[in-house]
Amino acid sequence: MTIESRGARILLVDDDAAVAKALAAMLSRAGHAVTTSMNTAEAEGLLEEPFDALVVDLRMPGMRGDALYYLACIRQPALARRTLFISGDITDAAAQIVRGTGCALLLKPFRSEEFLAAVTALLPDTALRVPRAG
Repeated sequence: MTIESRGARILLVDDDAAVAKALAAMLSRAGHAVTTSMNTAEAEGLLEEPFDALVVDLRMPGMRGDALYYLACIRQPALARRTLFISGDITDAAAQIVRGTGCALLLKPFRSEEFLAAVTALLPDTALRVPRAG
């Protein structure tokens, strides 16, 4: 039996089209299957599909990213520890909101290496490798 790498299924939620496109491209180049949403209402519906990780902007119009996180945890409990918050909000309030979840927060702007490392840290080994007969 050999081990073949495969990507994780990641839901990426950010209302900034340029940011969402750039982050999705980074994740795709790293071999992950990325579903992108630019609003939390649409993302809520997408949670019917299974995901290995959630990347969500904290500041979103309508429902905030942390509210989406709590809905995600109800629908997919594994996402409780597999969520990365991203935000351009550098206030203590944002940090406190995220601290209450126990998840990581990555402040914009960040380097692609930081982002990919933070996402990789969320993923269990089973989301990164699948056994293949060989």
